[in-house]
Amino acid sequence: CEVHIDKLIARVTDKSSKILVTGDLNAGKSTLVNALLRREILPFDQQPCTMLFCEVVDASQNGGREEIHAVPDIAKYDHSDPSSYVTVSMGDLEDIVMDNDEQYQQLKIYSQDKRSDQESLLHNGVVDVSLIDSPGLNRDSLKTTQLFARQEEIDVVVFVVNAENHFTLSGQDFLLNAGNEKAHIFIVVNRFDAIRRKDRCERMILDQIKDLSPLTYEERHELVHFVSARDLLTAEANGSAQLPEPFARMEKSLRSFTLEQRFKSKLAPAQRYAMNVLYDVQYLAAENVAMATKRIQEINAILRESMPKYETLLTERTENTRMSESILDDSCKEVRQHTTTHLTNTTTHLEDVAEKVNWPGLLSLWKYAEDVLLAIVHHLEHEVKECDRFTSFTIQQARNDLAQIEQHRRALEPLPSPGSASNMLSLPSAGNDGLWDDGMASSISASQLASIGSISNALDTVQLELGDFVDLDLNHNWGTLTSLSASASMALFASRSMASNLLTLMRLSSSIGPTTARRLMVSAAMLIGVSSVFYMVSDMDATVRRKLSARVALMLKDEGFVDHHGERLYTETSRAIRPFVWQLQHNFERMVEAEERRRADHLRKRHVAQDSQIYFDELRNKAQELANAVRAVSADVCL
Repeated sequence: CEVHIDKLIARVTDKSSKILVTGDLNAGKSTLVNALLRREILPFDQQPCTMLFCEVVDASQNGGREEIHAVPDIAKYDHSDPSSYVTVSMGDLEDIVMDNDEQYQQLKIYSQDKRSDQESLLHNGVVDVSLIDSPGLNRDSLKTTQLFARQEEIDVVVFVVNAENHFTLSGQDFLLNAGNEKAHIFIVVNRFDAIRRKDRCERMILDQIKDLSPLTYEERHELVHFVSARDLLTAEANGSAQLPEPFARMEKSLRSFTLEQRFKSKLAPAQRYAMNVLYDVQYLAAENVAMATKRIQEINAILRESMPKYETLLTERTENTRMSESILDDSCKEVRQHTTTHLTNTTTHLEDVAEKVNWPGLLSLWKYAEDVLLAIVHHLEHEVKECDRFTSFTIQQARNDLAQIEQHRRALEPLPSPGSASNMLSLPSAGNDGLWDDGMASSISASQLASIGSISNALDTVQLELGDFVDLDLNHNWGTLTSLSASASMALFASRSMASNLLTLMRLSSSIGPTTARRLMVSAAMLIGVSSVFYMVSDMDATVRRKLSARVALMLKDEGFVDHHGERLYTETSRAIRPFVWQLQHNFERMVEAEERRRADHLRKRHVAQDSQIYFDELRNKAQELANAVRAVSADVCL
């Protein structure tokens, strides 16, 4: 496009005019050029003879010298530089024209026309004109291609038609191609004298022109001529001064079209090309505006349709995030509360566990104490494991609840495309506990529950002490001693009344001396002491149970046994459930982000479409303004 525009600019700024004479093989192109020059310069024959482009120029452009320059490279040609061409004599012209073997690209023929400016086409007193005789269409593919390309550099195309053949397919293709740029083609129907039914031939050829070049048809009286160029040359050879009327009219029209109507021959091709380009730009811009508008409407519809889904997804993310966090928090709190309550109750009733140990007798007192301590420890371990089992159950329940939420989330998620990776949460079904049990078992093993004593650091170092066998707590034994004294008193006075017993004691005390009384009192004290020792020995198993239970409970309290396991299982529960909560929240977040990316992509595409709509709309308006300006040029020139 740029190259073609450069050629148009060069043609418009060039003050000379180039007339290309072309047509089908053996149509009489060379004969027509000779007739226009009134000289037989170019060779002609019954058979096609022109093998390269021959440009006939007035000799005034070569210092008034008539010469023939054979040009190997037309781009480097300079008539003042002999190295850029080879001078050919008139006698060798026919051989070069007919037998050119691609040695030369073009012939420059400088010719003198002795006619006046009013008669001559070459030196007309207005502009420099050159006549270019071309090889016939379909001479070979290379020549045809060169001809199609060359016509873009030409101001006026004179298309010669053989009246006997009309327009061939190659001629029609050339006219259609040239018509893309040149609205007006000068057409010469040669050898018309050989046609018997001239009206029929004229009508058929004009009908073809009407389809091939409508504007040429509209001005057919000025642009389409039926002549016989050979008759003119014959008349000139016979010395006749009278020109055939059809040829004279054709020559006058060609002179007018080339010199007087230079707008049509010089500016009109550029205007037509510019208008075609601007029309194409307007059409393409309008199509792009329509496509951008349609795309914007489609994207707006997609955004409207997806908005409820997006809002639902945001609501689901918020609600399910709250639910998952609530499941985690409630599970952890439930585990800690259960553990604290259960172990507190266990440590409070350790003596009940010790009562289940059989008393082997006083001789196996130490062994009995060891068995009581071991039973307490085993019981504590069992209760801790019970808390662990409750924790495992609670975790599994929480996982089942999260699995239901995940299933609900999957129902909201669009089906993945084939081959795409899925990041859905890997949760077991409600009835599949194997995987979870394995994980929980390893978690307990890692939580120091593998051996006795591991549930408490204090129990690892506990040992039996002498104090575990002696209970000096008077507050605890006073009730028992009081009961024994009361029983003895009641036995003493059971057979008599209180008054008679007192009188007996008074008589007895008055009959014995002080020494005897003291002895009796000592004996009574010894009896009471022996009775107390006997009682303590007989209550030794209860003492061991009571003392060991109290000491272990105190040790566990000082160690923070209950709080430790409450926090441990709280942490275990959080550590077991938290990854699933995070993954669930991540999956919801991923769904929201994916939807937001889709919406952002649609918004970006809509923005691009809006920019395109604005750009192409402005381009269409600008092209319309330029088209109006270009169209106004013809009106100004015509005025």
